Amino acid sequence: MVVRESHIPLYIQIEEELRGSIRSGELLALAQVPSEADLSDRFRVSRMTARKALDRLVGDGLIFRQPGKGTFVAPPKISHGPSQSLSFSAAMRAQNIAFETRVLEAGLVHAPSNIAAALSLPVDGGVVFMRRLRMVEGEPSALHVSYLPARYSILLEADLTGSLSELVAGVGARIESTRDTIEAVIARGDEARVLGVSVGSPLILIQGVAYSASREPLRYTESMYRGDRWRFMLDTTRPAADFRPERKMDENGS
Repeated sequence: MVVRESHIPLYIQIEEELRGSIRSGELLALAQVPSEADLSDRFRVSRMTARKALDRLVGDGLIFRQPGKGTFVAPPKISHGPSQSLSFSAAMRAQNIAFETRVLEAGLVHAPSNIAAALSLPVDGGVVFMRRLRMVEGEPSALHVSYLPARYSILLEADLTGSLSELVAGVGARIESTRDTIEAVIARGDEARVLGVSVGSPLILIQGVAYSASREPLRYTESMYRGDRWRFMLDTTRPAADFRPERKMDENGS
């Protein structure tokens, strides 16, 4: 119900009612949301007002549109940290989220020039290559591509569906730090196909190099996460060196 005498615009009242239905579970994930026409009739507003309410929920990622099919409640986004030092497997287990890893490719390849530079290796030298698809709750959700120095080729004999960080630690190459970048990109042909999204869909790309305690490069990884399924959390602490005590004011306020 909307209150026409309220100072709150009608489209926001409709938005909040739909938002409440999603939060309460009345509208479950992937449930169809009432159409603009349905909302217009239900609340006795114009279709433009109804569309504006839906647009705001789409913008917040709570619902999504499928052309020719309708508008649906978006599945809740999965929380993860943006650092490549974090184990994907451990993070999913900690949240009790069902997942599996599918190894798409794995083997020894010649190192591309940018990978060789990142790992401080000779150009065209051999590197271990892995391309793995992360399935979450039965749906393609992330694509991880990793390169390691060829001296770790024994990993190719291991089960690559688990934590790569744990496998690397098992051969004496414990990861102690990473240097990562994160940016928004769009899905290209093969990436879109593997991740089950349309070409041009938003992805979150994290690239990083993992290092040993002695700052030896151990692994280079590019991870692409579906923008409609993931959100990344940052937990930062202000460095002590940046602390500046507030200057006490004198009686004149200066």
